[in-house]
Amino acid sequence: MASNQPATAVARPLSTMKKLSPFVYFYEPEAAATRQSPGEGVPKLVLIAAWMDARDLHIAKYIAQYQTIYPTSTILLVKFVFEESIFASRLNKSVEPAFAYLRSKIESGILSASPVRPEILVHVFSNGGSATMQILYRLFQSQTGRPFPLHTAVYDSCPGMYSFSSLYSVFMVNFPKGLLRLIATPFITALIVCLWIWHHPLRVLSGEDFLLKNSRVHNDLDLVKQTNRSYIYGKTDVMVDWKHVEKHAKEATAKGLLVRREVYERSAHVSHMRTDGERYWKTVTETWERAMRSH
Repeated sequence: MASNQPATAVARPLSTMKKLSPFVYFYEPEAAATRQSPGEGVPKLVLIAAWMDARDLHIAKYIAQYQTIYPTSTILLVKFVFEESIFASRLNKSVEPAFAYLRSKIESGILSASPVRPEILVHVFSNGGSATMQILYRLFQSQTGRPFPLHTAVYDSCPGMYSFSSLYSVFMVNFPKGLLRLIATPFITALIVCLWIWHHPLRVLSGEDFLLKNSRVHNDLDLVKQTNRSYIYGKTDVMVDWKHVEKHAKEATAKGLLVRREVYERSAHVSHMRTDGERYWKTVTETWERAMRSH
């Protein structure tokens, strides 16, 4: 059956956004739309930290929904690409345009460096998005001498920690079942074992592994200033163990952060919106509303 969507929309799912770099895009509503409402009580900016190698077609579904529920909000998208994550210097560089964009908004007075109430809603997807944000948090502190501005956050399917089964699922997702997967299996297994050796017995040489760093940084409340956060995760997620997410949520709660947990019983990794969209977006909007009541 032929699609009723325009060919350009299918070919360019992020066509409403402007490209800052291969990994960073932004959307700014037209002035006419902004004038319709002063935007009180809605995010001035929604920051989406996408999951690893996310397809534009899939990202666009979240962009479109945010444009619907918050039509006056600016949207900043930061992608996480596996090839760029192999070397820390390249990964850091891929995030720099997002930092530059945020700094320009603060310097122009559109965003506040120290807001009384959050102006930013951060939506983090999977370990890729977690890595993006931990870099952005640290980059903001190192470059400005102050933490990332007060905000609220939604964590979708993250953060996870190292486990053989989870990493195996992440690497094998690109191999279809059959001969190719059988051939790839021993190589992927060897790679995961090598990663474990490098980041555990040889940690003195490798330093902190990025999953552990993600977990630590996102619960460093001197670096990450949040009014509240919500975790959306699933018990059938084979890429991020739901118990790892719960542990992180409990640690955040113990540190005094207001935490909401939304557990899906039967949805896969980063598929919770598809499983129950109404529940999903209710969690997002209520997370923001709770932030507005915090101050």
